[in-house]
Amino acid sequence: MSVQENALKGIIWMILATVGYSLNAGLVKHLSAELNTFEMVFWRSVFAIIFLLPWLIRNFSLGLGAVERQWKLFMLRGLLTYAAMATTYFALANIPIAEVYALQFTNSLFTILAAVLILREKAGLRTWLACAVGFGGVLIILRPGFEEISIAALAAVASAVLYSATNVTIKILSRTEATTTITVFGNLIMLLISAIPVLLDFRLPSLELFPWIIALAIFTTAGQWCLAHAIGLADARVVWPFDFLRLPLTALIGWFFFAQLPDAWTWVGAVVIFAAGYYVIRLEAGGDKK
Repeated sequence: MSVQENALKGIIWMILATVGYSLNAGLVKHLSAELNTFEMVFWRSVFAIIFLLPWLIRNFSLGLGAVERQWKLFMLRGLLTYAAMATTYFALANIPIAEVYALQFTNSLFTILAAVLILREKAGLRTWLACAVGFGGVLIILRPGFEEISIAALAAVASAVLYSATNVTIKILSRTEATTTITVFGNLIMLLISAIPVLLDFRLPSLELFPWIIALAIFTTAGQWCLAHAIGLADARVVWPFDFLRLPLTALIGWFFFAQLPDAWTWVGAVVIFAAGYYVIRLEAGGDKK
């Protein structure tokens, strides 16, 4: 298969990933009227494991061996992913969903910082300047001093930090473990962690909510798979610009279903953050060390 064909397929998978994540955001917003954050994460995890069960049964001993070798990293990855998902769901429940994803575009910037601080990777001056510009985009959206910064907006930024830390743990694990093993057992560990707060005050959701919960698990898992497939097929510099589609898609879902629209500052800040993040990706792919 040619490079051009791989690039085209990678772009298609990235677009599908953005659709999956956008629908996921709408489902979280809908479910938040009946379920709290901890319940949504838990029930999403339950059905994600059910979908992954065939692989888990066939490869349980193989995956268990990986967890035994790297149990600290697997536990850390599960805990970080749980915290990242919980903060994301809390933010989606309380502020316009397009604003959440605009702030989460900082994920790539925080990932660079985490790689420098934890993995001791080097970053050049242009990378640091681009990160500073990107974080300036966050200030454009939040406008501290002009607008009250909500806890939900801070949760959206925190989720980007947590997902970036998750990315670093996945990068470390992927040196010795298969991607599917990391994904499946990461979800299994996250299910165990998410069960703790829910079981302290357990209540079964109403039956009419289960189709929505199942759809949430499907679109979340499918989005993760499509994203991994897109990056596996083509260079991140080729496919990543299409991740920006999440903003108009979530804005459309927010407007149509919840009568919410992000303000102009959110759009401006999102463009600044995304452009800075993409510039960093290009610099790092080109080996910028100056």
